[in-house]
Amino acid sequence: MCQYESNTMTRAGVISALLKSGGRVCGEMQKYLHELAVSDSLHPIAPGGIGNAPFWNICAKQFIYAPSFLFKTVPGAVRYRFNVMDPTGKIHSFLSESPTATLSAVWAELPVGFCVVSVDGLDENGEIAGDAGSRKFYRGAVFTGNYPGAMRPYRTSAVAALEYLFCQEYFQSWRENGEPHPDYELYCYPTKIMSSVIESMLLYADLDPVHQEVSLEIARHAADYLISISNSAEMPLAFFPPTYRGELLKAKEYAGQQMMIYPATAALQYVKLYEVCGEEKYLTAGLRIAETYRKTQLSNGSWYLKVWNETGVPLVQNICIPLPMIELFEYLEKHCGKEEYHSCMDRALYYIRENALRQFNWEGQFEDIAPAEPYSNNTKHDAASYALYLLRQERLSAEDAETVRTLIRYAEDQFVVWEKPLPSRENNTQDWITPCVLEQYAYYVPIDASASKLLRLYTESFRCTGSVLDLAKACALANAMTHAQIAETGRYMTYWEHNERGQREGWINCATDSARSMLNLADLLDSLQS
Repeated sequence: MCQYESNTMTRAGVISALLKSGGRVCGEMQKYLHELAVSDSLHPIAPGGIGNAPFWNICAKQFIYAPSFLFKTVPGAVRYRFNVMDPTGKIHSFLSESPTATLSAVWAELPVGFCVVSVDGLDENGEIAGDAGSRKFYRGAVFTGNYPGAMRPYRTSAVAALEYLFCQEYFQSWRENGEPHPDYELYCYPTKIMSSVIESMLLYADLDPVHQEVSLEIARHAADYLISISNSAEMPLAFFPPTYRGELLKAKEYAGQQMMIYPATAALQYVKLYEVCGEEKYLTAGLRIAETYRKTQLSNGSWYLKVWNETGVPLVQNICIPLPMIELFEYLEKHCGKEEYHSCMDRALYYIRENALRQFNWEGQFEDIAPAEPYSNNTKHDAASYALYLLRQERLSAEDAETVRTLIRYAEDQFVVWEKPLPSRENNTQDWITPCVLEQYAYYVPIDASASKLLRLYTESFRCTGSVLDLAKACALANAMTHAQIAETGRYMTYWEHNERGQREGWINCATDSARSMLNLADLLDSLQS
């Protein structure tokens, strides 16, 4: 149970209400959840300046949790006066001995909207000794629980989304000719997208016996094609499938480059396909990729983020946050008995603990976005993936439990919009479906895979800790997922916007991940019912 939840009778009541109402709470339960959320929002997230911790939020725009900022020390100052002007013009003040204190003292008083904090250094007489700095930010809305209910049951929603994919010509073409359909332009990112074709059809085959044979045929043909265009055994990155192919979107600009995180996703799906179909070639393909990772792992425990495919020479000095590799090694050990990759996994985990976590640098690593400077393009994906890894372990130490809670708070703080998004015509915030989750600073828009990642994180946190606030948040995002689903077809909208962009066909990997998270939550709720 989380430290801020102590009333077991109320917890039981919230769980009961969520089960009875299909994921929505009202009245007193809603008030209780909001109070929990407000209390939790007073916790600072990895505050800078403590134990040499960096100020990771230098490029952040919104905050749900009380932040601290890098303001300068004023010579002669013995204390600092913080003045926070809220959207109505009201000033909220407090004193601190440090110019980098968190805003927890006044945070609960601030309404949603743009705020400006200014800090003055005061001398022994209480006179202003100098200006420590100021900053404008958007105070985001705290979770209230007062959001729309589900349009359909979560499992029904996920099955409909997978069925939609199955019926599309760009899926059926794999069965018909064993090649990617030319009209679906996102196949220009073959490893990422074709791996998702395999994953989605493995999910659908398990849910729909009528179409199981055809689903698996699609998955096999997609896997066969991806293997056929992969590197030869003689190349430095032996057996790695390509990140880019063709001339559409970013594939032309980044031709010949390999993004090192993606082959691991293909290898994992090959192994899962082998487990279903029993064809050794898929296990062999997965193990060959794992072996190349083992041979190319750097002394720091990770890999360069982007390299030239022909030579393996890095393009930039950015390093992978190696969660996909860790997931692959973990799966091979637990499901295939391949213990030889355990040391590779340990070294990759060491890299994350000593770098991404210690520096709190959760760099966005996407195939269509250039590698960035630290903190300039944060995302929540790898932070959430690391938290999910910790939650999967048999024993969660007190230190790891605190790390998980910090990462959950960070992901929500920077990327969840419960309501009233930061106004921006450029990002079409007036059209957004809320609650929603934003992708990354460089693409600060609501994406279904981002909602899916937080949905899964809240679900697994509840499963591990019993936090009803996490369960309620998972249900709120799942309900929103059903609203961002086209009722007539079952298509999950990639872009949660009521406009032209929201009507685009979207990304297979995003829809697949969303369906998987919805099924995971449905399984959890079913277990609570029994």
